[in-house]
Amino acid sequence: MANPKTALELMKARYEAYVQGDIDFIKKTHDPKTAKGINWEDAREWSKNSKWLGLEIVETVRGTQFDIDGIVEFKARYIDIPTGEEIVHHERSYFVKKGRHWYYKGWLQIEE
Repeated sequence: MANPKTALELMKARYEAYVQGDIDFIKKTHDPKTAKGINWEDAREWSKNSKWLGLEIVETVRGTQFDIDGIVEFKARYIDIPTGEEIVHHERSYFVKKGRHWYYKGWLQIEE
């Protein structure tokens, strides 16, 4: 997706990037202010070693094309290929809009 218009569109595009192993897109859409210290090779390995089963959007707060920030709560299901374990990654992602572009800023993991 060239330029997601909403936080939700960016969330879905980032999920698809993990499914496809496109970590360059993940890097490009991550706010540079919070990207320091991220191990991109670990992200690439997680993407590669996961069989992605689906994305469920739980809630969105703001994040429209007219907002400057937004939150998308989601559940991403996947199988960890090395262990065979099915995992649900439940997160509230925080997004910010700079100019005409949305960026992933950070997250709060939710315990199941």
